[in-house]
Amino acid sequence: MMPEFIPVLGILGLSYLSLALFALAKFGHFKDVFNRPPTQWQSRLLSLFAWLLLMFSLSACASDQGWAYGSILFMGIISLAAMLVILILSYSPRHLPMGIVTGSVLTSSLLLSAGL
Repeated sequence: MMPEFIPVLGILGLSYLSLALFALAKFGHFKDVFNRPPTQWQSRLLSLFAWLLLMFSLSACASDQGWAYGSILFMGIISLAAMLVILILSYSPRHLPMGIVTGSVLTSSLLLSAGL
């Protein structure tokens, strides 16, 4: 029997990845992390993947809890994910790529184990 919080942690991971990619799509954050500005196609590609992950996160919330409670859950999860990204960018922006890789591995394993 699977614990009830496993899908929520997977959705939190998706939201974190989405917001981290949105942050990297911006000039200032990309330059803080990589010491160079992003090219135009890098910025657009990061934004595209961020929107896709954000939409997948919302649909995962809706499929897990229904649209009424799923949208409320999504707002709470996206707020927590935004706080995590803000803290990482404020205190050690160079660790953001390592957080993205770690988050993607953990999120994919959580979502696969939850069956989403």
